[in-house]
Amino acid sequence: MNMNKQTLRSVAVLVIIAAVVLGSILINKVRQSRISNEPRVTAPAPQQKTQEETSLPEMGEDMAETETKSVPSEAKKMVILATVNGKVITSEELDRELESLLPQYRGTFEENKEAFLNQLITMEILLQEAERQGLENEKELQEEIAKNRQRRKNILIEELIGRITTDVKVSQEEVRALYKEVKAEIPGKSFQEVKAQLKSYLIQQKRQKKLGEKIEELQGVAKITRNQEWLKARRLGAMDNPLDRALRKSRPVVADFGRGICIPCKEMKPILEELAAEYEGKAAILIIEIDEYRALARRYRIRLIPTQIFLNAEGKEVYRHEGFMSKEALKQKLEQIGVE
Repeated sequence: MNMNKQTLRSVAVLVIIAAVVLGSILINKVRQSRISNEPRVTAPAPQQKTQEETSLPEMGEDMAETETKSVPSEAKKMVILATVNGKVITSEELDRELESLLPQYRGTFEENKEAFLNQLITMEILLQEAERQGLENEKELQEEIAKNRQRRKNILIEELIGRITTDVKVSQEEVRALYKEVKAEIPGKSFQEVKAQLKSYLIQQKRQKKLGEKIEELQGVAKITRNQEWLKARRLGAMDNPLDRALRKSRPVVADFGRGICIPCKEMKPILEELAAEYEGKAAILIIEIDEYRALARRYRIRLIPTQIFLNAEGKEVYRHEGFMSKEALKQKLEQIGVE
């Protein structure tokens, strides 16, 4: 039981940071995805404004010395993925942190290791700030760390995050404004019934905003390097899917995101197969299984299945439809984007 609690607390740190680094927020039930058991779609990581984006050497100078000392000759080769103010983050560390996550989070980040590396960089920035502020010298934190040295990093980051996000307040007017926004999604619920949950949601939003601003400030002064060769390999791997392959041919694309077991998805499959044959050489008509291409579904913010996305020859999304779409409606929309 103690191990479970410690694991949950460790994951909580990553989840909070993920919400900021990936540009998402922890949404309450009224704004959850309508695809059951699917992780919520998140936006790309914000651009780092003043960081040094250089390729890291595989072996060389002080980095080569670190690698030689840390990894036996017979062990798997360790790759330096990034440095934060001189502190090295390795592939071994990334894999170890991934393995420590709960399964529902691990699967998500295994598909997007670049995003997970961004989180590790952010955690290292926060850890260094906690050390700079001398939090470890405080008696209560010393005692907590002494009980479990392995959790030192998370203890310090949790404490720093708590201090950064204190004194957040939400007015009654803000809660009422949110209630008006989501009222249609929670029919039959009065303001009094849901105001506590809505207030909690707004407080969480403000805390994440405050934390995001602090992280951006710290990133602005940190010297961060990334292994560009590793990043390039990850990005090329992420593009190995039917949609990106079709877009590289500079033709219009209709991508139907669905799941084989859903009824409207089954009904649309023969329609899409017929259209694929009819428009061969003119446009690509694709059936994308979200269980097989989850990262792609997150990239295109799929909330409901089936969802049809129409992209022009330049790869720009020009139209989106959620739910069943007839053959006639599909052909009409294709004509509108210039496909005869």
